[in-house]
Amino acid sequence: MVLIETSYQGVKVLIKFFGASLLFLSVILGRAEAHPVAFAGSYSIMTWNSKDMSDWMLTHSFTSKYSLAARYLRLQTEDGERTFYVPQVNVLLKRWNELDSQANVYLSLGHGGEKVKSSFKNTSSVALETDWESRKYYVSARGDALLSHKSSDQSIYQTKLRAGFAPYLAEFDEMNAWFILEAFKSNKDEKEFKLTPFIRLFYHNVLTEFGVSSRGDAQFNFMVHF
Repeated sequence: MVLIETSYQGVKVLIKFFGASLLFLSVILGRAEAHPVAFAGSYSIMTWNSKDMSDWMLTHSFTSKYSLAARYLRLQTEDGERTFYVPQVNVLLKRWNELDSQANVYLSLGHGGEKVKSSFKNTSSVALETDWESRKYYVSARGDALLSHKSSDQSIYQTKLRAGFAPYLAEFDEMNAWFILEAFKSNKDEKEFKLTPFIRLFYHNVLTEFGVSSRGDAQFNFMVHF
């Protein structure tokens, strides 16, 4: 009887362990956010596109802690259209893993140039990004600066806040869907901050977003890890 009871208790412990492991994996594998650092040895293509912006990044994650990226950025500002080419390094500063959620803090640093006619002006970039996500809810915040070495008046500062939820909980091999609301503000935008609701679809290693801002501008975002 003692042996049977001990075996029964051992089975209960194993069931709890595998249940917790599956829940943890569902949070890790079903990430709703495209992070600047992915798994070791991976490559990522990330792009954000609208009428006033085209932002492309190709990254290679050497470890799960840092990656190198090549970034192309086109912005329509109150000063006119501006184009930047910036290599950068992305670092995972801190990660908190819970059974049903995960939180991260990332730092990105870069130095490149802004194309002006046939020459380049030195430009440095710095960004701090944080997010928290469960299988059901997600919030994130990002501050991004493009620092001109020629004149501080030419520097660009951008802030992005996001919150979203999943209308249903998908399995590993199913399509994940999210509803997200984004608030965006730039010091080089004559208008107030803009709000953009997004529909996000996430399947395996591919993520797409479609949205229309409060100004009527369409936006399409795409990310893939491989």
